[in-house]
Amino acid sequence: MYFPILKGKQNELIALRELSGIVSAQYIKPVIEPVRENISPLKRTIQQLADNEIIPLVVINPALGDYAGGEDVISSLLTEEDGLYLPCVKIKNPQDSAAITLFQSFNGRAAVYLESSVDRALVSIANHSMYTLVSQSRVSSTAFAELRNKVIYGDCFKKEVKNSDYSEDSLFSGLHTDYRALDNVVGFGDFTILSEDYSESGGPAYVVAVHLSYINRDEYDAMHVRHFSSYDDRTPTNPGGKFMDALSKLVHYVHANPGKFTQTAGLDEFFTLHASRHYPGLGFVKKISIKHHIETTCSYIQEH
Repeated sequence: MYFPILKGKQNELIALRELSGIVSAQYIKPVIEPVRENISPLKRTIQQLADNEIIPLVVINPALGDYAGGEDVISSLLTEEDGLYLPCVKIKNPQDSAAITLFQSFNGRAAVYLESSVDRALVSIANHSMYTLVSQSRVSSTAFAELRNKVIYGDCFKKEVKNSDYSEDSLFSGLHTDYRALDNVVGFGDFTILSEDYSESGGPAYVVAVHLSYINRDEYDAMHVRHFSSYDDRTPTNPGGKFMDALSKLVHYVHANPGKFTQTAGLDEFFTLHASRHYPGLGFVKKISIKHHIETTCSYIQEH
């Protein structure tokens, strides 16, 4: 099972809604951390996912964007969606007593999202959860072994400071192949083609980069990301022209390498934009890359 971890920004939620009728609930359970005070897009997303039998995990004590307190400000806003999502409590560390108490109030009918280290007491508490999101690199091997119902996640996308710094190709992750060999692991997650670090928006784009995930069959099915970067004129002007330059490189490369990329709805969108010479904005472009990444991952799970 794939647990893509997304912030509740507009384009991330749109990506999930558009995928809800494409990707089977058998392979995906999205994790959404709300970041916007306007809850309507999140409610609409939960309802549309539920219409397709996909039950997301929703972080009810977010601490990003419009939510800085880390308190349960979400549950009371989603009363109409009760039963359509699984509450997920984010716990920073063993000293995060407010979050631990919040999780315990659900009597096991919730998921736990561990951000960093754990101690024996927290492991014992987390083992009452329906799912425990945990990063192997942030807990000891002994603690990891004792946790149950694990969803292993990683911050796999190597985000560069500047788009011009991306190499043509980079390793993303092997989580989608490795998780099955681990005890008490029920799934895996990543932040798609985004970084775990949250930012409201990027700076001016001197270079436009489009990211396209693929399974590298020659590297034991490891996930890679191909980066298609535009020309660099040392100014932030003409993002539409730069996008079209990067998109043309993507289209030509995909044509020249048949079978390398999974045929997805996201990839079809890129080809449609190229044919129409339309620039929809960088947020929309990111949405398409997210869709392609999620669909590529779910397609791999389905095949294996």
